[in-house]
Amino acid sequence: MKTYRVSISSLAALALGLLAGCTTPVERRPVVHYPVTYDVPVGNTQVSASTGPQNLNVSSTQQVTADVGDRLYYQIVSPVPVTVSIYERKSANYGRVLLREFQGTTFTDSIVPSDPNLEFVFSALQSNSAGTLKFTLSDRPLAPAVVY
Repeated sequence: MKTYRVSISSLAALALGLLAGCTTPVERRPVVHYPVTYDVPVGNTQVSASTGPQNLNVSSTQQVTADVGDRLYYQIVSPVPVTVSIYERKSANYGRVLLREFQGTTFTDSIVPSDPNLEFVFSALQSNSAGTLKFTLSDRPLAPAVVY
């Protein structure tokens, strides 16, 4: 009969290895250092067909994770008139809830989300217009945009 010798340190290493494989990973949210600015392309074109004019409107979206109950400041400066819609995305089953919608070229405002998942949707208003807008988020008030 053979005898096997196992050291305590080997057993401890094996136990730690097994325990490490059984732990649940912690979901980590990315840390955002505000202010942060995104360049968002928007565009709209109109084509004529035998059935009449048709709009080919492409909406750009920016999904944001925010802290519930904390004010989130945002600023949008667009070279073309846009419609901006802000939604809370409750869950995949529930869909999204419209919080605000406005039109124009320059906005500076804030929102206090009741859900951490926000979605900003940008659509050009006029036919055959396109451009890249600046979308800024901050945890502090933003000065009103100066448009030249």
